[in-house]
Amino acid sequence: MNKGKAAHILDDKLKEAMAAATAVAPGFSQEGIHAFRVAVKKLRAYLRLLNTDEGQPRLKLTKKFHHLYDIAGEIRDAQLKLEQVKKYRAALPSYIKELSASIASGKSNWNEHYDEAILKKLQKKLTAKQLHKLSSATLATFCKQHIKILEEAADAIPGDEMIHECRKSVKDMLYNTKLAEKHWTKAYGKVAHLPLATLDSLSDLLGDYNDERQLLDSQLAYLPRLCNSDEQTKLEKLSTREKKIKEEQKQLLLKELKRFVTAVAI
Repeated sequence: MNKGKAAHILDDKLKEAMAAATAVAPGFSQEGIHAFRVAVKKLRAYLRLLNTDEGQPRLKLTKKFHHLYDIAGEIRDAQLKLEQVKKYRAALPSYIKELSASIASGKSNWNEHYDEAILKKLQKKLTAKQLHKLSSATLATFCKQHIKILEEAADAIPGDEMIHECRKSVKDMLYNTKLAEKHWTKAYGKVAHLPLATLDSLSDLLGDYNDERQLLDSQLAYLPRLCNSDEQTKLEKLSTREKKIKEEQKQLLLKELKRFVTAVAI
């Protein structure tokens, strides 16, 4: 990929992330926050791809912009948890109130830290250094590095942290191979033999597991703070159910992960 095209793609992804950031507030909709986080993940995946090429300048997000990404994640996590338990509103008033307070706190935190100057500083940082021509072998090297992470997880009994790393690797490969299929066919040809069509479903499984894990962690963390015995009993029953769902999802995603790794090795 010539340096002009590499820079053009970076500029497009940067502008997409910046536009999504400006649209988060004041609505703070789940869709708007999700769009911002996905745009940042795509930008970050591309930066990691560029950084795989040793001849490129080292590029990464600024700390303040990454902090906005984290704040948005905290809001969305609480929104998803609230969505998942809203049908138990009558039985879990304290827990529902806790989640609502977390959302309100996250919104306040965003409003306190968000500044357009953060976006401009990010843009200046990522466009200050001139990119070089990108070797078509870079994508294959990138995928090989991330497949190794998946292979290590498939050969182990992965904990939640390792599964989270797998999710990031799958997302990075998914975003960058789709980018290459459209804009960088020579590089895509070097990885087209991989079972890329399964990355979407594997990404979904890893995402569902992550959502379930966070919901369960939230419930277990809140249980000791409950004073109402009826609500405590209800939340205990719910968390027991969530544990079962989490384990079922884990077994399913591990099965698909091993299937992917096996297909890569063929």
